[in-house]
Amino acid sequence: MDNVEVLVIGAGAIGLAVARALAQAGREVIVIERNPSFGMETSSRNNEVIHASIFHVPGSPQGILCRRGRDMLYAYCTERGIDTKRVGKLVLANLEADREWLQDTLGRGRNNGCDDLVWLEKEEVRRLEPEISCHAAILSPSSGIMDTHNLMLAYLGDAEAAGAVVAFNSEVANVEAESQGFRVTISDRNSGENMNLRSRMVINAAGPWSERVARKIIGLSEALIPKVYFSKGTFFKYQGRAPFSHLIVPSQPAWRNGGIFTLDLAGQGKFGPDEEWLDEIDYTLDAGRASGVEAAIRNYWPQLPDGMLTPDYSGIRPRLNGPGEAPANWVFQGPRTHGIRGLINLFGFESPGVTSSLAIAEEVLHMADGEACSFRDEADARQRG
Repeated sequence: MDNVEVLVIGAGAIGLAVARALAQAGREVIVIERNPSFGMETSSRNNEVIHASIFHVPGSPQGILCRRGRDMLYAYCTERGIDTKRVGKLVLANLEADREWLQDTLGRGRNNGCDDLVWLEKEEVRRLEPEISCHAAILSPSSGIMDTHNLMLAYLGDAEAAGAVVAFNSEVANVEAESQGFRVTISDRNSGENMNLRSRMVINAAGPWSERVARKIIGLSEALIPKVYFSKGTFFKYQGRAPFSHLIVPSQPAWRNGGIFTLDLAGQGKFGPDEEWLDEIDYTLDAGRASGVEAAIRNYWPQLPDGMLTPDYSGIRPRLNGPGEAPANWVFQGPRTHGIRGLINLFGFESPGVTSSLAIAEEVLHMADGEACSFRDEADARQRG
């Protein structure tokens, strides 16, 4: 039976960043990925935005790691020659009644360390984006866009250069804790054959599949496995010259209904994602959802021409909150919570996961070295009452 020091489950941006950090720290690492290549789910199905940490609760994992990860990501991409562009983001108060929400958002961002945010009145917004109709906005100059594929390719290259191995088309069948680590059964999705290996450490970075992977870990208490909800978002390509030069985030409900505008590095504009809750992962595109997105956009861009949106791609955001519930914190779950030495579960990691990936990997590396997690997770909180 093969032996390995660390098994990382999932080769998305976070799994690859974790594998890179551990391999560069001198650990023997194998990554298994159920798909035929890296980052084929959540990490490649987002809007490729480098977030500044404006919206997240100060002190939360998202708030801290997004802000830290933003600077780490820009520096890494510069070093590696990976394309990024600081196009800036405008967060809008669509209506006069949205001003209070916008002021709260400004406070959150500044508490998270975003010290470059600028308050703009509608006349100042018009000078930047003449076609936008709003009552006020926040300008975030540090928000940007990136080449997510080449970022993950660089993480993979660094990990492999440090000795890590990635096995694609491989899926966990079960994980059983033993005295010196874990006995893991891995299924080859092409041949259907199983293989066993022993690993001293298992890191569940399976994104939307993290709950299902956790349920295959023999000995992990059912009470400590959170439900992962699937929030599907569809992105719509704008058929024409990009109408704005900044990223645009409207206030609610236009935000959740697909009204966010982003650019890619080629200058193509797109809107979305909207929000659709599913019981199972399904990336099928539905052109009929465009009408709801158009209505959301017209909250701040009344001149949107008819018929300019085409469904482009969709993604699944694995969330720990269901429909209508407040956003939940990411969960770093280690032995101090579940009592299984060498096991780290990462639950509910969605946006801004790619932006935060290097900072998340740093946190997991500390946990792998036996240090306490910086963030008290939900399961830990329940245990302590």
